[in-house]
Amino acid sequence: MTDQVNVYKSQGGDSLTVASGGTLTLEAGSTFTDSRFNTATTSAADSLAIPVTHRYVAKTTGADGEALTLANGTPGQVLTISLVTDGGGDGTLTPATSSGWATIVFADAGDTATLEYVDDTTGWIVVGLAGVSAAPAMTV
Repeated sequence: MTDQVNVYKSQGGDSLTVASGGTLTLEAGSTFTDSRFNTATTSAADSLAIPVTHRYVAKTTGADGEALTLANGTPGQVLTISLVTDGGGDGTLTPATSSGWATIVFADAGDTATLEYVDDTTGWIVVGLAGVSAAPAMTV
């Protein structure tokens, strides 16, 4: 029986690649960080598509109501959206795919939603909602 190596170290040693069919196992006490989603970004007033390229989105709303959209993510991705500046209008978030909820309304500065993307069938699920005076309103 011949063992086949499915994990390769790149030249320079700064990354590992798991070949198709390979498995990466972390021992107890190890951590894994997906660097694609560990940074923050902002979303300006009247910018309607919430970015799914970062872990945290600081949203500003404009004076009018905003129909915010959320594209499908990557399985296991966690995304926190927080209304940091309330321009007067509410931001109503509608995801492309979700389970257990249809919209979340960001009405006041401090309104925050943490979501997790499961897969293309289940979509985004709500992990938690929080707000300064009350949690953002959610419809199912």
